[in-house]
Amino acid sequence: MIEVGISDAGGKVKASKNDKYLQVEEFLRLLIPSLNAAIEAGHIDKPDEKSPLTIVDLGCGHAYLTFAAHQYLRNEGIAVKVIGIDIRESARIRNNEIAKKLGIEKSIEFRAEEISETTLKNADVAIALHACDTATDDALGWSVTTGAKLVLVAPCCHHDIQAQMVEIPEPWSMITKNGIMKERLGDLITDGLRIQIMKLSGYRVEAIEFIGGEHTPRNLMIRAVKTGAVADPSEEKRYQEMISLWKVKPALATLLNR
Repeated sequence: MIEVGISDAGGKVKASKNDKYLQVEEFLRLLIPSLNAAIEAGHIDKPDEKSPLTIVDLGCGHAYLTFAAHQYLRNEGIAVKVIGIDIRESARIRNNEIAKKLGIEKSIEFRAEEISETTLKNADVAIALHACDTATDDALGWSVTTGAKLVLVAPCCHHDIQAQMVEIPEPWSMITKNGIMKERLGDLITDGLRIQIMKLSGYRVEAIEFIGGEHTPRNLMIRAVKTGAVADPSEEKRYQEMISLWKVKPALATLLNR
């Protein structure tokens, strides 16, 4: 935490980084039981040093979560290989230098790539903390396409669907005439459609709160486990009715060609 800039030289969390620290901490609190449950259910093979658990942080930025996940899981005795993906070359250089300074470069690495065009072909676990707008869809799309077994994504900045909410079905204009309420409804529709698409793609999915709203208004997490179960036809019908009602095209649907 000192090296990535969350804590000061004495190890105390900086006041300006307190909310981010708590977001990372709560994310990890959810990661461990989710991972253990997936391993116990046989969805993920039990890792060891010869076959470590692979985790990708999609849109890792300053890599607060990336490094924290690596250190936390290693301290829990879980063999892990962590990869951070971010479009910025400066982030790749900075984060790889930190990894070398900490002596952990063999089990953590960073790549400067678009999420949608990353050279990484698979991972057991995909995570993303506040990947902005359709970058969240890129993260989910990559996860589905590559068959990631466990996915934990905290979405951010839902502009895409909000911009498409032009023809408002009645009586919903009672809500959408208020800008802030239209924005929040757009958030819910966006994540609801994302969850439904994941269900239709063979995942068991749920929306959960990962941290109190006082630390970030973007406190919803999409948690998905790949089971391979075929969704009931009624789920497809429900999805089609929703996009038809609102006349929207989710970015995730475009990415998955559905």
